[in-house]
Amino acid sequence: MRRTQNELERLLDERSRSAPPSPDLVAIVRRGRRIRRGRRAASAGAALAVAAVALMYGLPPAPSPAPAARQPTDTVSLQPELPLPETFRVKLGDKDFTLPLLHSERYETMGVPRTVTFSPTSKDTAHMVVCDDPRAWVVIRSSLKGGEMGGGAGRCGKGTSGHHDKLSAPEGWLERPQKMQIWVFPADAPIERVAAEVKACTPDMNESVCARLHRRPPLLFDEVVERLSAEVGERPGRWAVGVYDRAKEGE
Repeated sequence: MRRTQNELERLLDERSRSAPPSPDLVAIVRRGRRIRRGRRAASAGAALAVAAVALMYGLPPAPSPAPAARQPTDTVSLQPELPLPETFRVKLGDKDFTLPLLHSERYETMGVPRTVTFSPTSKDTAHMVVCDDPRAWVVIRSSLKGGEMGGGAGRCGKGTSGHHDKLSAPEGWLERPQKMQIWVFPADAPIERVAAEVKACTPDMNESVCARLHRRPPLLFDEVVERLSAEVGERPGRWAVGVYDRAKEGE
């Protein structure tokens, strides 16, 4: 009849009180104890190995309940587009008419120059810039009547705009695509400091020339705009530009 380890140990204990235990019985009990210790050590070693693997690979030591389902969340901020007027009103003397939107572009950053290319349909071409921050500064450069570059600058406000007509449109206006270069600067851009460095009067400069330098708005100096752009750099700031012109024939 086979006996369990516990029964053998109890029998050994009872016999040891009355007589020396049998060598065979003692050996059997010791062997059983060694087997049990080995099994416990093996179980502990296996548990440690699993924990080590879990730590090595970043895995949880035991499966956890699945998290409750969550609704997906957009990672992009859904801001409404800056509104551009659908039409541009032109009032020149006794002329009063509107131009439809021909082309538009939108940007998420400011501080760097942007080139806007469009194909005019007439010599009555207008443009408008709108900004998320109405206090932002806007500088626009485009071709003038004689082919030279010119433009304007000022606060964005409710929209910075301009308009060509038959008298101001450059030569070849309708013969090829035209371009405008636009900078939008933050409201607190260091314009005066940069302008002071550029427009500083030198000892050899004629007084009248120096006076004209200071009368001219700072953002009409190309060097001021370029230095300001380099200092400000590209930064977040939404703005949009619209080009308005007469509808194409057949539209």
